[in-house]
Amino acid sequence: MKIGKSKSLKILTKRAIYFLISVFCFTITSYAIASDPLIHHSLTISLHPEKSNANIHDIVTIPKSIISSIPNFRLNKNSNIKHISLNGKDISTGMASDDFFRLKLPQHKQTDKNNINSDKLVCTYSIPLEIAKNNMETLFISGEDYFYPQPEVNGKTNFKVIFQVRVETPSNMKVVSQGEKLKDIVKNEIRTMIWKESKPQEEILIIADYYHEFSNHHGPIALYAYLRDSDRALASRYFEATKSYIDLYSKLIAPYPYKKFALVENSRQTGYGMPSFTLLGSRIIRFPFILNTSYPHEILHNWFGNGVYIHPNSGNWAEGLTSYLADHLLLEQAGKGGQYRFQELMKYSSYVNDTNDFPLEKFKRRDSMTSQAIGYGKMLMVFHMLRLEVGDAIFLNALRDFYKKNQFRYAGFKEIQASFEGISGRNLENFFNQWILRKGGPKLNLFSASRTKQNGNHLLKLQIRQTQSDSAFTFKLPIAVWLANKQKPRIKNINISKKKQISFIPFESKPLKIMLDPYHEVFRHLNPKEVPPNIGKAYGAETKKIILQKSNDSNELLSGYRDFYESIETSSRPPHINFKENSQSKIPASNLWIFGKNNKLSKDINAQLNQYGVKVEEKGITLNGRYFNWENHSFVFALTHQKSKNRQVVWFVTPSKKSIPGLIRKLPHYGKYGYLVFEGDEPKNVVKGTWPSSREGLDHTFTKGTYPLSSKAPLVKK
Repeated sequence: MKIGKSKSLKILTKRAIYFLISVFCFTITSYAIASDPLIHHSLTISLHPEKSNANIHDIVTIPKSIISSIPNFRLNKNSNIKHISLNGKDISTGMASDDFFRLKLPQHKQTDKNNINSDKLVCTYSIPLEIAKNNMETLFISGEDYFYPQPEVNGKTNFKVIFQVRVETPSNMKVVSQGEKLKDIVKNEIRTMIWKESKPQEEILIIADYYHEFSNHHGPIALYAYLRDSDRALASRYFEATKSYIDLYSKLIAPYPYKKFALVENSRQTGYGMPSFTLLGSRIIRFPFILNTSYPHEILHNWFGNGVYIHPNSGNWAEGLTSYLADHLLLEQAGKGGQYRFQELMKYSSYVNDTNDFPLEKFKRRDSMTSQAIGYGKMLMVFHMLRLEVGDAIFLNALRDFYKKNQFRYAGFKEIQASFEGISGRNLENFFNQWILRKGGPKLNLFSASRTKQNGNHLLKLQIRQTQSDSAFTFKLPIAVWLANKQKPRIKNINISKKKQISFIPFESKPLKIMLDPYHEVFRHLNPKEVPPNIGKAYGAETKKIILQKSNDSNELLSGYRDFYESIETSSRPPHINFKENSQSKIPASNLWIFGKNNKLSKDINAQLNQYGVKVEEKGITLNGRYFNWENHSFVFALTHQKSKNRQVVWFVTPSKKSIPGLIRKLPHYGKYGYLVFEGDEPKNVVKGTWPSSREGLDHTFTKGTYPLSSKAPLVKK
C-alpha cells in the first residue's frame, strides 16, 4: 500500500520503507558500511495549528571525524531562518539551485575548543505546516521534507542520526516519533512530549493528530495505540496481536530491537512500517483480516528494513523478505503456503511482460502492480528457492547471521549472500547472480515420461524442457512421484541446468503419476492453462479494448461505466469502441472489457458461464447455488476470449453509477479472482472465487486414480 507524494511540506509525504534507490550495478557488490559516526539532533518543535506553522530549534552535534567531509547542510526551502551558527559563530545561508536552503559551513571550520570530539550547529527557524485546529488530516513530516538540517554530500544525505525531540502542541494533540517516550505532560493547555531514539536512524519522523492514546506493555517493550477515535476494544485487539508477532520474530530472528511499538492511525489509507511503529489508514486498521496480513508484515520491518537498512546502491530486498516471513509464513503455517506462492506466480504472469520486466537489483519500491509482482512476489520466491537450496535450518541460521552482522547498518544482496555462504559452506555466486541480476524466469514443460523395469527397480525417465526464448536457468526442481502401494508421493529434487534435460530416477515400486513443482516452489512463468481467467490479468494486459454497448442503460450509468474504464491503467490506451445493437463490426481479438448487461458477446459469455455452472437469467444470476438480482448487485466475470485463447474478456455489470467509485477503488485488490459479486452502492463484496485451472504440461499419469497431495511442513510451527 502506498500513496503519492505531496509537493509541499504538509501531510503524508512519506514512503514507508520503500527506499529511493538511484544507482544500479551489474555485479552484486558488497555495501555494508561499518559503524559510522552518528549525527545527533536535539530538536525542540512548537506546533501552532492556529498559525499553520512550527517553530523549530535544533542543536546538531557533528563528530569531528566527519565534519570536514560535509560542505553544507540543507533545510526546507520554505524555512523562515532566524539564526544559524557553528560553534557559536554565525554562518551564511542561501537558496540552492535545487530549491533548498543551503547552510554554508566555512571551508576552514572553526572548531569548538571546549569539545575535542564534536562541533555544534545551532539552527532556529520556522516552517509552514498545514495544520487544522480541528478534524485535521494526520500531519506527517519526515527527512524527505528537510524540516531539520541534513548534511549535503554529493547531492544526497548518507549519515545516520540519533536524536531527542521535544514537541509542544495544544493539549488535545499528540505527537509520535521513533524511539522511547520520555515525557508526556500538559501545563497551561500546552502538551509537551519528548521522544528519544538512540539507535541509528536514516531520518527523523514526526506524526501529529488529535489522538486518543492507549498503552500496554510486553515485558520491557512499551506498546501504544494512537487512534483518532476512542476505541479501546480495537486497541486491545492490536495489543494482543503485537505481543504474538513480537514473540514470533524474536524467536525466529533476534530480540525485538526497539523500546516500543506503536499502532498509529492515519487519516490517509496507508500501510507503512516505520522504526518502532506502523502508520495504518483509518479504514485499513478496521479491516478484520489486517491483523493476520499487513500488520505482521509491518512489525517484521523492525528487523528487516528498519533494523537492517537497505543500501541505496542495492535493490530493495526487504519487501520480499518480510512478505516471505510474514504474509507467506502465516499461510504456510495454516497449510496454504503452496496456494500463496501460486497466487504470487499468477500476479507475475498477469502483470509482467517482456516490455515491463526488470531484474530484482533494480527494484526500488512498489509503485505499480508490475513492480509489486517483481519486488514482492518474485523476491519472496527467490528466498523460498534459497531455503530449498540450503535447507530450513541453514536458511534460518543464515538470516539470523545476516541480521546480527548488519543491524542498524546498510546492507545489500552481497551481505545476504555472504551470510548464506558462511553458514552453508557453499558458493552461491551463481544462484544470486542468476536470480538477482537477471530478469525473467523459466517456462517448464514435462515433454515426456516413461517407466521401465531394470535390475529389480523401476526406472523413471523424464524429459523436462525450458521453453522460454532466452537461455536456460539453473535451479532445483521438486517433483512428486506417486508409487504403487504407497499412499503419499515421494518428493525428489532434480537439478535443472539445460533447456532440454533428461533425468533417470530409480524407484523400488512402480511409478503411477508424476507432477513437476507440486508445491509451486520454483519461480517461473506459469503455463497458460495453469492461469485461469482472472481480474489481475485484465488489469495487467498490455492493451485493452473497451466495449460499451448502446442499450437501455441510463445516460448516468453509461457515464459511470466511462468513469470506470478511464480509471484502468494501461501502457497503451486504445480508443473506446462503441457497438450499436445491430452492428456488424468484428469483435477485436484483444483483451476486452465489456460494460453493460446487454452486449454483442452475450451469447459467448452466457455459454462460457454456463460451462462453469453460472446461470444468466432475465432478472438475475445464479452462482454457486445462490441467486443475485440485477437491481442491487454488481457483477465482474473474467473469461477466456473465444477468438483468442491467450486473451481475456471481462464482463462488468452494475445497476447504478453510485457503485462505480467503490468498484474503481476495490477491484484492483481482487486481482486473483475470476468472478466477483458486490452488493449495494458501497459496494460490499459478497462472492469471490477462482475458475478451475489445469496442470497440463506439468504432470503425467501412467495409471488413472486419485492422488492426494498433503501440505508441506512450514518453516516454523505455530
